[in-house]
Amino acid sequence: MRPDKPPTLADVARLAGVSVPTASRALNGGVRGAESGSPELRRRVEDAARALGYSVNPAAQATKGGRARSVALLVGNIEDFGSATIISGVMHAAEKRGISVAVRTTLDDPLRELELLTAIRGERHRALVIATGRTTDEHRERALEARLRTLAEHGTRVVIVGDSSLDFPSVTVDNHEAARLLADSLAKSGKKRFAILSAPPIQITSRDRVKGFLEGLSSHEISVGQGDIVFRTFSRDGGYDAIDQLANRVAEFDVIAAMSDAMAVGAIARLRELGLESPRDVEVTGFDQIPMLGDVLPGFSTVEVPLKAFGEAALSLALDDDDPGASTHIALRATPIVHGKPVRRG
Repeated sequence: MRPDKPPTLADVARLAGVSVPTASRALNGGVRGAESGSPELRRRVEDAARALGYSVNPAAQATKGGRARSVALLVGNIEDFGSATIISGVMHAAEKRGISVAVRTTLDDPLRELELLTAIRGERHRALVIATGRTTDEHRERALEARLRTLAEHGTRVVIVGDSSLDFPSVTVDNHEAARLLADSLAKSGKKRFAILSAPPIQITSRDRVKGFLEGLSSHEISVGQGDIVFRTFSRDGGYDAIDQLANRVAEFDVIAAMSDAMAVGAIARLRELGLESPRDVEVTGFDQIPMLGDVLPGFSTVEVPLKAFGEAALSLALDDDDPGASTHIALRATPIVHGKPVRRG
C-alpha cells in the first residue's frame, strides 16, 4: 500500500476556507510577520495546518521568489553605542516579521562602504537599511547613490537612517532642534562660556547638531569662538583628544558640549587626568544618551535619541507596503535632558 501523500498548503487553505496566498501569508508571516492578517484568520489557518499535520518548509520559504527572507543592515562601527542600539532595534523589528538580519560594518571607510554594497547585491536581501551617517561630500554621495539605485532596480528596497540628500525612504531625528533646545536650557541655567566638541562638519549629523546648539546660545546673546569648536571623531578617543586641542583653556569654560555621549566620555576621562572633575570644575554634556552615563553621573545633560525606534521605523518603510500612498519619510523626535530632567517643548 502506498503511503498517504503529505499535506500541502492547498490542503490547508481548503480546510481553512481561504485562498492559498492567504494561507501562505498567515503561516509564513509575509512582510508583517506575526502581524500578517487578522488574529482570527491566522488562528483558523494555523488550526487547519495542525489538524492536517502540515509544517512550513523553512528552506523553501527562505528563498521564495528568488530573494532571501532577510534584510541587510549597514553600520559604520559595530562597537559604537549608537550603531549597537540601532542593530538591536532592527533585529527586534525583524524578528517580529520572521526576517533575519545580516549586519555589515564599513569601519567608517567610504571605499569599503561601496564594496560592501556591491557584495550585498549578490545576497538578494529583501531590503537594505543603511545607517552609516551621510556626508556633504558630493562625490562620495553620488557614488553611493549609484550603488543604491542598482540595488533598488534589482528588487532590494533601500531605507536610509539619518538626514540625507539622497532620494530614498528615510528615518530621521530632529538633531538641529534638539541641540537648540539643549543649548537654550543650559544658557537659562546660568551657563555663559561654552566650548563645543563634534565630528567634522562634512558629516550631516555633526553639522546639524552644532548649528542648532549655536542657534540656541545665540538667542541668549552667547557666542562661541571658532577656536572653541573642536572637530574630532564621534568617539571616546575623539573626545579625549579634543580636550588637548583646547589646551590650558579648559578651566575657563562653564560647559564643554560634546555632540555625542561617546565624545563626552573621552572628554571627562582626559579632564580627570588634568585634575578637573565634571561637573564640579567644568560641566561636560553629551548627545545620544548612553544609559550608563546617567547612572554614574546623576544630573548629566544630554539628548535622548530614540535609537531603538529607528529599527521599527526603518523596517516599516522597507517591508510594510500595504498602503502605496504611505509616507516614505519618518521623523522621530529627540528629547533634551538637562541636569537629569527632560526639557519640555513649547
